[in-house]
Amino acid sequence: MRTLYFDCASGISGDMIISSLVSLTGARHKYLDRLKEIALEGYHAEIKDVVKSSIKALGFKVILDEEQHQHRNLNDIFSIIRESRLNNDEKKLSREIFEKLGQAEAKVHGQPINEVHFHEVGAVDSIIDIVGTSILINMIKPDRIIFSPLPVGGGSVDTAHGRLPVPAPATSELLKGVPVYDNGIHTELVTPTGAAIVSALSDGFGGMPEMTINEVGYGSGEKDLSVPNLLRVFLGEAEGCEKDRVYLLETNIDDMNPQAMGHIMDRLFKEGALDVFLQPVIMKKSRPADVLSVICKTTDLIKMQDIIFKETTSFGIRRQIMDRSKLDREIISTETDYGTVRIKLGYLGGRLIKAMPEYEDVKKAAELTSLPFNTIYNDILCKCKDMLK
Repeated sequence: MRTLYFDCASGISGDMIISSLVSLTGARHKYLDRLKEIALEGYHAEIKDVVKSSIKALGFKVILDEEQHQHRNLNDIFSIIRESRLNNDEKKLSREIFEKLGQAEAKVHGQPINEVHFHEVGAVDSIIDIVGTSILINMIKPDRIIFSPLPVGGGSVDTAHGRLPVPAPATSELLKGVPVYDNGIHTELVTPTGAAIVSALSDGFGGMPEMTINEVGYGSGEKDLSVPNLLRVFLGEAEGCEKDRVYLLETNIDDMNPQAMGHIMDRLFKEGALDVFLQPVIMKKSRPADVLSVICKTTDLIKMQDIIFKETTSFGIRRQIMDRSKLDREIISTETDYGTVRIKLGYLGGRLIKAMPEYEDVKKAAELTSLPFNTIYNDILCKCKDMLK
């Protein structure tokens, strides 16, 4: 598994992402040539060698031919992307990042998304940062992208809307579900562009994933900080099964109508929970109760907590972050004597080691044929075992 890991010890911004990925790939001239495929004029891009705290890195900067004050909305930016000579994957990722940014700006300013004018984000340098990131990700083609927790900084920042607290409102929206912390540095460390890119690219957050490192890149930020203002990115290969990081949320419930539990579990699954289960326990004063447990992606933490608080009688939720190992998975459809049935395949290190029939398809076949569920399941399971030989 080709893994890209961003070590964001000094925060993250669009230009730092560009410079770190160019450093990683060594494709300085190829990248600058690819920028010419974007339907934008009036600028030139510069990549240069810099030294931050005695560490060699690359710096990336967009220099305007003359001062510009053009404010673009989402449709304007989508038109630029559409008219570019980028491939479909690059266009799709660029639109996804801008849409996330647009949704955050629309919520903060209370406007429909297509009426939001992007100010700094609609400027040429921000468009280059986002579309340029899409180009570089397409060059690298990672199977998964992991980010470290983000230090957001503090203090305030000057924007087109005046002086705002750090993290800026749009940045705060984009950071929902992202693990963040305060490293004591009072300046903006995560920009709206950086947060939007993280939101679109991330497959998870945490420490360095288990992998064999092949390449390392260093991208420089413009500011001089008390720590090296660098974004470090690693590219490596992870052997065996895939690993990610999830949250386990738990709460004890002893004062709720148990009939509601089915509805709550269904809603949690519908909103993206990876697993939901109940365990009977005896609480204080010998009260029987249930422990509601929810496993979810790190990016779904806030959403899952909100559902639990709104739908149950709970006043508090325990949570812990956990590493999870999982097989690479594939769903295939196969024709059987009972109709079309989906089979879930599990791969370890590229080798098929498991094949299991999908419960819902077997259940449907049993209802249609009036045959026992176990008869159909065991028959299909024998065929699955043949796939493993």
